[in-house]
Amino acid sequence: MKVFEIPLSFVKVFLIETNENGLILIDSGTPGSGRRIIEGITRLGKNPNKIKSVIFTHSHVDHIGGAYEVKRFVNDAKFGIDNNGVNYLKNGKIREPVLHSSALKVIFSIGRPFFFRKFNGVNVDFVLEEGELVKGVEIIKTPGHTNDSISIYLPELNAIIVGDTLQGDKRGLKYPNIYEDFDGLRKSVENIKSFNPSMVYVSHGVSSSKFLV
Repeated sequence: MKVFEIPLSFVKVFLIETNENGLILIDSGTPGSGRRIIEGITRLGKNPNKIKSVIFTHSHVDHIGGAYEVKRFVNDAKFGIDNNGVNYLKNGKIREPVLHSSALKVIFSIGRPFFFRKFNGVNVDFVLEEGELVKGVEIIKTPGHTNDSISIYLPELNAIIVGDTLQGDKRGLKYPNIYEDFDGLRKSVENIKSFNPSMVYVSHGVSSSKFLV
């Protein structure tokens, strides 16, 4: 099993290569990211047609905005998200981020046309439940950043893909500046830490195994 990071403009998506179940794509970036994602997968030497499922860590637009475009390239893949995110993914609905940083409030205000571009939704084929998705890939409910935030645990690698539940820099992993419920976020981070993971993959910043929180 392997995990690949595919960097986009300011967010990353992830590709899991499983031992038995083909490829799993995690997230789809902002609107307009579909072709870049497929090109990134191809550069890795992987066949996008082997993507069996596309799952989403949560329903902010920088994670689901490119779903419709990705679907054009992977028609046979099934799309899944937590139940609380179904309406956003299916209907192309903008989920407003809850900001806790003055700098971010300014950035989002100035860049609103970019950050909140309209996008087409996609049908949701399955709802993510906590537990095994396929052999070697487990879903963990990690609400706090949003109420539909999930993480993906890979026991073989003892690695976790956490979306925006944590963000990272060269020093290590910290809480994000965007969250809906800090108490829930704190509990989710403690849950992640309890795995003592060898690597935590974050969608923004530097992936790491060092916790600063």
